[in-house]
Amino acid sequence: MRRIGTVITAAATLGLGAVAYAQTSPAAGQPVPEDSASFATPTQSSRFAALVPPDMSATEACNGFKSMTECAAALHAAHNVGIPFKDLKTKMTGGLKLGAAIHHLKPGADVQSEVSRAEEQAKADVRSPQR
Repeated sequence: MRRIGTVITAAATLGLGAVAYAQTSPAAGQPVPEDSASFATPTQSSRFAALVPPDMSATEACNGFKSMTECAAALHAAHNVGIPFKDLKTKMTGGLKLGAAIHHLKPGADVQSEVSRAEEQAKADVRSPQR
């Protein structure tokens, strides 16, 4: 009976370890898949592509972010609030969360509503990109 328990525990540990490993961030410069959407999917979205600064690709814009949704939210927030995306990206990839980064760059903004708005827009982009 103890062996069966040990085998089950070992199998569960290995399974959880594989899930945890699969969820870790890829090496710097590598695409970040999220949920069932691949990294490349939002680059095909006309809504997403319209937010990427003209001097960079979507892949360049999203390098350094933890997820596709985080990148899309930053792009939307920069557009919605009227702040340079590059500045927002620098703050966020430097460790600040979206709200704190917005507050640093535009102190008068309604941070809570802007974060909610940008995150909803990002989730919509990642969930169902327009081609």
